[in-house]
Amino acid sequence: MRRLFLFLIPFVAAYTADAQNAADGNDGGKAVSDSIALEEVVVESSRTIDKGDALRLMPSEAQKTATTTGYGLLARLALPNVTVDEVTKEITVPPSLGQLQVRINDVVADRHDLVSLNPKSVRYVDFIRNPGVRYGQGVNFVINIVTERAGHGYTVGAELMQTLTTMRSSGDVFAKVNRGKGELGVNYSFGYVDMKEQEYEETADYLMPDNTAFTIGRRDDNWRTKTISHDLQLQYVLADSARYTLQATLGGALSRVPKDTKMRTETYGGADETFIIGSTDDTKQATADLYFNYNLAQRQTLTVNATGSYALSDYSYAYGGASPYAYTSASTARSLFAEAIYENRLRPFTLSAGVTFNHNNTEITYRGDTEAANDITTQSLYAFAQVKGRLASLSYTAGVGVSYLRYRQGGQGCHYWLCRPELQLSWSPWRLFRLDYNLSVRQEAPRLAYLGDAVVRNNRLEFTVGNPGIHPNRVVEQTLTASLQLPSFYTSISTHYRSHLNTWMQKIERVTAGDGDTYFLFSRANQRRISMFYVDNYTRYDLLPDKLSLTFWGGLYRCFNYGDDYTHHFSAFNWGAGANAYLGRLSLSAHVDNGWSFLEGETRNRQTYAYYLTASYRFGNLSLSLYWQHCFQNKVRTNEAELLNRYVHKTQRMFSGDMGNMVSLSLSWRITKGRERKHPERNAVRRNADTGIIKN
Repeated sequence: MRRLFLFLIPFVAAYTADAQNAADGNDGGKAVSDSIALEEVVVESSRTIDKGDALRLMPSEAQKTATTTGYGLLARLALPNVTVDEVTKEITVPPSLGQLQVRINDVVADRHDLVSLNPKSVRYVDFIRNPGVRYGQGVNFVINIVTERAGHGYTVGAELMQTLTTMRSSGDVFAKVNRGKGELGVNYSFGYVDMKEQEYEETADYLMPDNTAFTIGRRDDNWRTKTISHDLQLQYVLADSARYTLQATLGGALSRVPKDTKMRTETYGGADETFIIGSTDDTKQATADLYFNYNLAQRQTLTVNATGSYALSDYSYAYGGASPYAYTSASTARSLFAEAIYENRLRPFTLSAGVTFNHNNTEITYRGDTEAANDITTQSLYAFAQVKGRLASLSYTAGVGVSYLRYRQGGQGCHYWLCRPELQLSWSPWRLFRLDYNLSVRQEAPRLAYLGDAVVRNNRLEFTVGNPGIHPNRVVEQTLTASLQLPSFYTSISTHYRSHLNTWMQKIERVTAGDGDTYFLFSRANQRRISMFYVDNYTRYDLLPDKLSLTFWGGLYRCFNYGDDYTHHFSAFNWGAGANAYLGRLSLSAHVDNGWSFLEGETRNRQTYAYYLTASYRFGNLSLSLYWQHCFQNKVRTNEAELLNRYVHKTQRMFSGDMGNMVSLSLSWRITKGRERKHPERNAVRRNADTGIIKN
């Protein structure tokens, strides 16, 4: 009991001090303006604040100083279920959990924005699970970074990264100049990857019409992939902190895979056959974005955003052996996105309403052993309205959206209406504890590659077939979360249930041609449903405030898959842990997780364990970082999958020697001069990366 009493003393003291400060009207020097406006309770000295609809993380000065980019800052905040790869510049969540959207000051951000972001300007980061109708369709997680915008002055910087154990190089150069109400910015990035140590092995059992099993072993060696990318963005911002923000962005990107070759060995019937498989890919894209935010009155704002993009893509594929196969494809994609949002911050609640429109037209031509011409047009319209407020200890968000999706391919097409209600309730009976409930309905549209009518051969027995007849599906989600927050400790337990109804799932058919040969067709079709139930925990503990923090997340995940002719269930325990230490100019980070396991449709996936170590040292305007990924793993099993279909059973494993014991060195440089101005910096550009081509 004595030890327990001594352990609780700091927490009781902090709680008492907070209560006294509140009684005296003292905010402790850490008041957050919008938190006060919503009459929410902020526990002083805590870097993690549960706001009901979002998990707010307040970066410490040590965290801001330890990195020079938005990627580095998010990596050190250790958001639950979020993987931040500072080397590849990727922020992801497990694919079975949905899609992640990153924003800066509530505007969609891309790589340029996160690289040029000055961590010292960040006020806080909101991590939103189940973001609701306000953030559009198909978004399951939102990271919103809120910053302060620089006034007169400039920012110039660069980041160069080189992997020392394999050929992987990347770089970013950026500059921003502020003068009066205007800001002019330019961003350029490049990347080069040459991976030479990739391997793949597969064992496939095919059930033939006479009920015999035909077994083939496939192994890929000498797999080499080269990737080259360039990206340039020009941006102009005209802003008046009290009235408006106008931003115009022009961008162009080039992505090339000039070489992707591998030597495949197929083993069947006691014999081996070895041949080459190769492909190339070349995509060019241009984007124009216009953003305007206007303060209509003291508490009313209107936001308008429009984006147009144009993309050209060329892809070729060749398969050797006794029965060679080759084709080329070309795609032209045009897209237009428009959005208008009105917000009125009334006294009892905040009212938001808006409408978005999206139009995409993609023309795809296949030549060679595959002959097809697909012209796919998709249009979507989405309107929403929501209110957000607070009644005593209960805060709420209630909204409704109506979405319409229409697409056409050749003589086939469909249109789909869906009412999308959203309800979020947050109850805090006492200041350290919170209970949250969320209910939402949304739609999920199939990828363009699934909608075409082309038939592409994968190997001697398998073909991928498009299906213009599939249509969107409805997704229903419910979440219940209980959280406890102390000055240096935060933990939450969430129970989540998601159901995809009449969803488009993989379908495999066995057909026999007129010459007696048997083939297996892989396509997509609307089938019964996919559901997931999981219980997970996220815990953060600042062992030494501003010096050492520990995080852990883990959960039990249960997958349910109901096709037209099968039922598959699967359970997995997924977890991860991390630690961050800040020692003056030196910062150290460590991360470990057991990969990610899930079952979707008839495919069970399991990724490998991952171990990451990062060391950063900052001196003046320079920062030097060393990354060690997949520690003590010479050859990484990047993925392991099993196909459970009644006609085709497969075990697949992919390995990478390039990623094993991968060590990368990064040098960052930034010079900033100017004063601070208290209104948001608007960074946004939307790109449509779906070219619709079926790729092997």
